[in-house]
Amino acid sequence: MTPEQENQLFQSIGQIQATQTSILNEVRQIKTDLNARVDKLETRVEKIEDKVTHNRIKIASMGGGAGLVVAIAAEALKLGGGS
Repeated sequence: MTPEQENQLFQSIGQIQATQTSILNEVRQIKTDLNARVDKLETRVEKIEDKVTHNRIKIASMGGGAGLVVAIAAEALKLGGGS
């Protein structure tokens, strides 16, 4: 191998290493971006789950309250109808 061929070989190796480094940096950046997006989505899902749970509690308490009102009304009708 001539010195010029060796020089070209080392230049090519250097270019390959630079390309690999660039690709690795891009992959790291993509991974970082994806992790950030996943974290945001997880946060949004948690907020939605909290809202759904809160709404279920509201509905359950309203249902319980409505049931109580119906029971009281039925008792009142019984008492009023029996007189």
